[in-house]
Amino acid sequence: MAPRALFATDLDGTLVDRFDGVHPRDRAAIARAREAGVIVTIATGRLTTRTHPVAKELGLDAPLVCADGGVIACGATERILSKRAIGVHHVESILGAFVEHALSSFVFTHEAIHSCERGREHHGYVSGWAHQITTHPDVMAADVWRQEPDATVMLVGIGDEEVTRRVEEMLAHVAPAVELMSFGFGARRVVRFVARGTSKATGVAEVARQLEVPEDRVAVIGDWFNDVPMFEWASRSFAMPHAPDEVKQTATDVLPHGAVERGPIADALELWMKTL
Repeated sequence: MAPRALFATDLDGTLVDRFDGVHPRDRAAIARAREAGVIVTIATGRLTTRTHPVAKELGLDAPLVCADGGVIACGATERILSKRAIGVHHVESILGAFVEHALSSFVFTHEAIHSCERGREHHGYVSGWAHQITTHPDVMAADVWRQEPDATVMLVGIGDEEVTRRVEEMLAHVAPAVELMSFGFGARRVVRFVARGTSKATGVAEVARQLEVPEDRVAVIGDWFNDVPMFEWASRSFAMPHAPDEVKQTATDVLPHGAVERGPIADALELWMKTL
C-alpha cells in the first residue's frame, strides 16, 4: 500500500464508549490496518492527558490531534509537537465577558482545565475533555495563562441560552482571532473558543504533512459538529449512525445502524481499505 495512508478517528461516541472501552473488533481492525501500512491516529476534542492513555493502549505512536486541533502531540513520547494558542489579550476579553455575564468559565491548556468557582457544577461535564480540573477563586487572575502566553488552547463558557447568545454577540470584536462553536447542553448552552484556523481538519492535515501522506489517502471518522471540518477536508469521511443530520450531510459515508454494536471503526476501515 504505497504511498502511505492515514486514518484518523474521533474518540468519544466513535472509538471509545463512556468507560473508554474499545470494541474488540475495532481493536483487531486497527492492528490489522497498521500491519498493512496504514498509519492510525486520533483526532479528538480531548486534551492530551485523556488522549494518550487510549493511544498507548492501542499502541498508536503517530502524532495525535488533541483539543480539536489546538495541540499536536507525539503518541510515542507524549511530547508536544505544536500548539495553536489563543493570545493572552483575547483570553482576557473572552473571560471578561464570561465573568460579566456570570457564565461558568473554563480555561484549557494542553493537559488540564482551570475553572472558576461557578464552574464546579459542570466539572462532571468538562471532565470529558480532561480529568485534571483546578478551581480558582478568580480564574481571570490565574497565573497558568497569564505567565505563559501560549498556554491557552481553548476557552469554554456555560450558561443560560439567552445570556450565552448575548455573550457571543458581545465578543464579535474578537472574531478575527478565534473560532467559535456553540451548542445546547441540557437547559444550558456551551460556547467554545479556539484560535483562528484551529480545527480537526487543520490538525489532521498537519499530521498528514509531517508523515508525508497525500491528502487523497486520508480517511476520518467521527460523530459531532467539531468533526465537520475534517469531514469536509478528508478524501473519505465516515459519520457515525447517531451523528446529527447536519454532520452526516458533510461526510462521504454514513455508517448504518448497528455499526456501533458491530464495531464502527472496523466497518469504516474495511470499506476504505478496499479502495487503497
